[in-house]
Amino acid sequence: MQTLTVAMRHHIEGFLAQFAGTKAVFVPNEGNVGDCLIFAATMNAFAKASIDVDVVDKRADFRNRVVFLGGGGNLVGAYRGMRETIEACRQQADRIILLPHTIRANVDLLESLDDRATIWCRDLRSFQHVRQSNPSLDCQLAHDMAFHCDIPQFMSDEACNRAGPAMLAEKLALHRTSLDKISSLPVVRFMRTDREARLSHIQTDLDVSRAFGCVTDAETSRLAAWCFLKTISVANSVLTDRLHVAIACALLEVDCELVDNSYNKNREIYAHSLSRFDWVSFSKTDDVEVPDIPSAKLSLVTKVARRTQRFRDRWLNGALR
Repeated sequence: MQTLTVAMRHHIEGFLAQFAGTKAVFVPNEGNVGDCLIFAATMNAFAKASIDVDVVDKRADFRNRVVFLGGGGNLVGAYRGMRETIEACRQQADRIILLPHTIRANVDLLESLDDRATIWCRDLRSFQHVRQSNPSLDCQLAHDMAFHCDIPQFMSDEACNRAGPAMLAEKLALHRTSLDKISSLPVVRFMRTDREARLSHIQTDLDVSRAFGCVTDAETSRLAAWCFLKTISVANSVLTDRLHVAIACALLEVDCELVDNSYNKNREIYAHSLSRFDWVSFSKTDDVEVPDIPSAKLSLVTKVARRTQRFRDRWLNGALR
């Protein structure tokens, strides 16, 4: 497995080598604990390439800077975070590098970028979409940045092993579970409970990607990613529609069945990356491909369900107590 992931990192590592010794800025992708894993793995890739980065947000001064933008699934019709970050830096930055992303819609934004930008895609459909939107743009195809996580090194990290167990037990208890309970299940359902859920009839044992917080600073995000991996590592087998749960299973060698999300991200990245891992399979629920530009309207039932879930999450995390 180690040989496989080393090969999957090769293209990005070769690209990053040209920035060795550079003082750059890095804007992580906003999001859940899957994005924390991307964040931690990306910082590892920067260190390996000898790139000195300041972690900033979209309000930073980007004038004449080399700007790395975190990989993920944020440049799609459902979200605006990465679009707003690109809009904030595209006029000022000396270079803009968007690390491997799923990309849908945003044609006007892609058309506005010039030769200072390099766009990395993490699946073939995104790559084709960018090429069609702006044929002159430097667009590359690679794998999700989470594959740059060195699992043995990360899981043995002294700082994480000091602070992680208490945080892990506390957060799991808030969701009425524990490592012992998760390890006792023959199949653990780590299903999502947010807008990207496609199969509402499948219950979840734990939405593990929401259990440990979200992207904040580098140290806290790294600790959250450690808790995320530790939780998944004790599972006997996993059913999930969370992409980074499946990627974690690939890295940890845990049997996993992945089902699709609302805009086919999982299907595309399984075909490009996860199909290489014998212990990860994809459950094809249907053959319908979701358009790049989804409907802007939500049903009343969906809106009520989202408000209920947000209230539940806030209560579990103590915000309403």
